[in-house]
Amino acid sequence: MSTTMESLARVPLFQGLDRKAMERVERTARPRSFKAGDAIVKEGEEGVGFYLITSGKVAVTRGGAQLNTLGAGDFFGEMALLDNHRRSATVTATEGTDCIVLHRADFVAELRANPDLAVHLLASMSRRLRELDEKLGD
Repeated sequence: MSTTMESLARVPLFQGLDRKAMERVERTARPRSFKAGDAIVKEGEEGVGFYLITSGKVAVTRGGAQLNTLGAGDFFGEMALLDNHRRSATVTATEGTDCIVLHRADFVAELRANPDLAVHLLASMSRRLRELDEKLGD
């Protein structure tokens, strides 16, 4: 299994996919590097992709207020794979940062060609929404 595939397999959205399905997801992946200070995504922009951080750190801000810091193994933008809703936050590299990027157009094309992958992702999204609902109920 490649490093990219191993990294993607740890993302909850893709957990449980078989090797063949992971290879399909990996085919849509592209490496990207960002310098400190680069805005990777901006609040209010159309969401066009998913980012998995493989090295470096980013700051997540909304309305100028910092919400979170993310590093290697963290990810953001998974909902953008399924819709192109506007970004709810800005994500800025705070140091040199490398990511694996899945662009929505490539990913959707893969889903159309492989309905089993789409069914798995629907179940995964449903599970994540249920977990969030349970957390909010506490």
